[in-house]
Amino acid sequence: MSSPIELLHQTAARLRQEGKTPSLALFKARLAGQLTVPALFSAYQLWRQQTPADTAQPQQLNSAAVAEPENLAEQLQRIENKLDRILALLEQPHVSG
Repeated sequence: MSSPIELLHQTAARLRQEGKTPSLALFKARLAGQLTVPALFSAYQLWRQQTPADTAQPQQLNSAAVAEPENLAEQLQRIENKLDRILALLEQPHVSG
């Protein structure tokens, strides 16, 4: 079994991969049932002391977006297609029964 601080480090890494900033609320949600609230709070305080302020996070997100422009273009095209379908449905005359 991992120690509480190890769990926080692992969870923080997963949260950062998801583009989220680790916080006590996110840790509590992710680790519900694995740690008691007092153990979570103590581990969180220790984790905050050990973890430097993460100022590189926005740069990592921006470089990831620049590194995959075709993926973003594909996502944008799918969103536009869905929007077109929604607008077409909204423009159809409504049939009442």
